[in-house]
Amino acid sequence: MELDLEIFTFDIDFAGHVSNITYIRWLEIGRLRLLTDAGLPVTDLLAKGLAPVLTRTEIDYRWPLRLGDPVHLSLWMEELRAVSATLQFLITSGGRTVATARQAGLFVNATSGRPHRLPPDVRARFEPWVRGRLSGPREDGAAPRAGPGRAASSPGRPG
Repeated sequence: MELDLEIFTFDIDFAGHVSNITYIRWLEIGRLRLLTDAGLPVTDLLAKGLAPVLTRTEIDYRWPLRLGDPVHLSLWMEELRAVSATLQFLITSGGRTVATARQAGLFVNATSGRPHRLPPDVRARFEPWVRGRLSGPREDGAAPRAGPGRAASSPGRPG
């Protein structure tokens, strides 16, 4: 999944670059867009009694972003299991890797909060975004070019 983002004045911290909390917001925007693109916006998942819940977020900051810099977010599923998923993110600016991130999460029963297996129809909607079906970052750190459902070779490591 590919997404261009903007840097706003409220994203800038005391040091004059993009605040770490902005990166968290960008990851959330990407996750929500992936759900929508898969035909499973959060409201529909909740109506099915299923809620996606984060269990871990890791971000490696490689280069500071400043007001006016272009920002591009690429994301794909590294792993999709029966009740969990792991997402990988690549954030670039002008072709340079500025951050990489990884998030792990569970699918839980919206009422009980207990882990819940993905129904086959829901799982099938996520399959096009699983690594190996959607190209991850290239060896040169540039953003992926493949789209959902397009076969791809093994992605390289970010950065």
